[in-house]
Amino acid sequence: MNEIKNLKELVYSADERFGGEIFTREIVRKQFQDKSFHQFRLDCDAVGAWLQELFPEQRAHISLVGTTSNAYLTAWFGIQCGNHVSVPLDASNSTEKIADEINRSDSVLVFLDEKHAGELETFRTLCPAVKYFVSLPELPAVTAPYQGRMPSGMPESSDLSAILFTSGTTGLSKGVMLSHGNLIDNTTCEPDLGYHGEKRMTVLPVHHVFCFTCDILCAIWYGRMLCINDSMMRILRNLKLFQPTNTTFVPMIAGSVLNRMKQMAESNPDKHAVGREVFGENFDVIYSGGAYLSPEIISGYKEFGIEIAQGYGMTECAPRICNGVKGSPKPESVGRIVPGCQVRITGDHEIQVKSPSVMMGYYHNPEETAKALTTDGWLCTGDLGRQDDDGYVYITVRKKNLIILSNGENVSPEEIENQFAYFTPVKEIVVYASDGAVTAEIFPNPDYVSEDIQAEMQAKIDEVNATFPPAKRIVKFLLRKTEFPKTASKKIIRSQIHKC
Repeated sequence: MNEIKNLKELVYSADERFGGEIFTREIVRKQFQDKSFHQFRLDCDAVGAWLQELFPEQRAHISLVGTTSNAYLTAWFGIQCGNHVSVPLDASNSTEKIADEINRSDSVLVFLDEKHAGELETFRTLCPAVKYFVSLPELPAVTAPYQGRMPSGMPESSDLSAILFTSGTTGLSKGVMLSHGNLIDNTTCEPDLGYHGEKRMTVLPVHHVFCFTCDILCAIWYGRMLCINDSMMRILRNLKLFQPTNTTFVPMIAGSVLNRMKQMAESNPDKHAVGREVFGENFDVIYSGGAYLSPEIISGYKEFGIEIAQGYGMTECAPRICNGVKGSPKPESVGRIVPGCQVRITGDHEIQVKSPSVMMGYYHNPEETAKALTTDGWLCTGDLGRQDDDGYVYITVRKKNLIILSNGENVSPEEIENQFAYFTPVKEIVVYASDGAVTAEIFPNPDYVSEDIQAEMQAKIDEVNATFPPAKRIVKFLLRKTEFPKTASKKIIRSQIHKC
């Protein structure tokens, strides 16, 4: 780790190094609104000083509910500058679930975006321990009297910085405790290869640690301009407006954008021209994470002259375990292990990790912490895979998703699902066991026109089945009329899919 030990020092260092350069750019009433690194530091100090006056004798837990914006980021880092603990929550959840996580995190103040501020009375009823609710649009007015004041104190590297709730794809979400040291290590673990001045367009939900570390913290560390996408529905429009150097996607977003480019290519056979029309002339690379990205999608982007590099991580590791590598000679891998991180493969092929980025544990949940961390300090990822001599990691299956048939055969659903990643008629697919047989449940692409979608699906399944041994072949399939339930980071929630 370098000389910076906490997020407050990270903000101050960025001010010293980059000062008047643009840190954030967002679209407000169809106009760009910019904020410099220096102004960001001053605004964070004002929030920190105000919070220290509210909570002079405690390290308060403070929740944030909203999407990425200047106000949200100022509140997040103002909490850090005031030596308190940030609890970013999934703004797409129901009011009841948000309230549950506010309560389980012991939050005493909650920042709400404009949308959720309308539910204030409900939150007051559901969260009686919360002392203050603050509307994010009103934050500048609230903290105006504190402009020019510097909050006192400096967190230790080992101090708790944030509680981030896992997506909860299989059950009740768990609060991952990340220290300042965890987040700083993961932000600074890769060498600076000339990233200063790049434009990074941030697309993913801000409560998601992949977005927070790789987009936001790395923008502060390297001196990037952070271009804030204001809606998932406007990704293509905003790529044109911002003209970024790079961005981060999860596989589902990558697949959707690829399908859109394929549609555009029907009227323009110059695929490289289509790629530049969508991503802009200055674009360099997409970094993908959050779930496994099939090699077919990587090769699909290559046809359009766009590189997509796959990485690997998890919330409990803040998140990077492997970094996506530009020009990777091994696209079937999930990237190369980041410096300072160790990976070992157990006897049952589980990937385990030891790193300064590994979490402190789950908040108020020692039982789950004991399951996740071994007695000798290794994080159990729940993924099965291998690593090679060059430091690249390969995932075969999520351990919890493994299908064990009645004959004892083990089947990886992801291995089968990935065969459909570049098949236009399929928008989403989940493979599971039903009545002892491998079953595929499919949501067809609503933009795809077919005279007989059932026959097309069966033909593709027959083609895929021919590449697998009998135990891994799809025996039956179902067509859905609606998308699968998902987390805010676009991971399908398998536990909510009917299986019998």
